[in-house]
Amino acid sequence: MSKQKFKPGDRVAYLSWNVVLSGERGTVLRVQKTPKKNSGFRREVFQLRVILDTAEIVEDESTAFIHEKDYDNKSYIPF
Repeated sequence: MSKQKFKPGDRVAYLSWNVVLSGERGTVLRVQKTPKKNSGFRREVFQLRVILDTAEIVEDESTAFIHEKDYDNKSYIPF
């Protein structure tokens, strides 16, 4: 079972590939665990609902987000 590193109220940066909003920051509104069928086996993924500072709402997998403080000090590896 995987553990989620985000919780509602956390500040995050959105890092999805090929999206205009990449790099925008926002606040986590909801974290939801959902099953995902992938390559013939089941695993759980976490969906985040985030309101960005630009007032847009984004729903994406948790892998598309990084904590804002880690984004600011570049203490993450983006690949």
